[in-house]
Amino acid sequence: MMQFADLHTHTKLCNHAGGESAEYLKRAMDAGLRWFGISDHFPAPSGYDSEFRMLPLEYSRYREIVRRSQEEAEGSGMEVLYATEFDYVPGRMREVYDLLDREDFDYTIGSVHYVDGFAFDDPAKIPEWQKRGVDAVWTRYTELLCEFVTGFHFEIMAHADLPKKFGFFPTDTASFLMRMRSVFEIAARKDVCLELNTAGLRKPVHEIYPSLELLKLAKDAGMRITFGSDAHAPIEVAAGLKEAVELAVAAGFRSHVIFRRRKAFEIGF
Repeated sequence: MMQFADLHTHTKLCNHAGGESAEYLKRAMDAGLRWFGISDHFPAPSGYDSEFRMLPLEYSRYREIVRRSQEEAEGSGMEVLYATEFDYVPGRMREVYDLLDREDFDYTIGSVHYVDGFAFDDPAKIPEWQKRGVDAVWTRYTELLCEFVTGFHFEIMAHADLPKKFGFFPTDTASFLMRMRSVFEIAARKDVCLELNTAGLRKPVHEIYPSLELLKLAKDAGMRITFGSDAHAPIEVAAGLKEAVELAVAAGFRSHVIFRRRKAFEIGF
């Protein structure tokens, strides 16, 4: 069995994923994972992005999915971890943490999916990129990412250059890299790990999040890394893991991190 983890996967409760939890679990086992993290979208703050996440009243079903998966994995050599992915919603994070802090998570994943109401990773919103201006979107995205990692706690920074999903890249590369270096330095001081998210391989950009250049910046800043498929279907569990390991090695990494009860464990590869 490989000593690797997929720490970013979803369930059908988020309304934009398919497949049953047992299918995700079987795929994780078949892929030979040592750790399998279930980390669906957190249903807070109230009313936020409700089309693409479970409702608060459904959260007990989510706990049951994780508990049942943990029981089914017993004796298999694979450990199922309890987690969630939550978004930065300026002005409403107290509401988020009031609920997050009630749960006994192994880890949490912090994400930015919106720039001032613009869902920049939604295919239906692609025309809005040009209206807002590509560089303006990227600049605001990095500002929000910096605010998030500076002011709040989470264990893993998800898909750090997600806005490249449709092939829109910042034109002022030097300024962009300078801002991201600052983000990574703050994250490193807070021991936030950077996720190598393989979903980008399945998107129009055909690249892992983040790029090799950003990954090297994170390494220089002192960040550690995790692996995640961002699976929204069973077949996507562990997808692209080989490519992610190769990218990590190219950036100078020789280990990745898993979590139990918010405590980090570094695993060599």
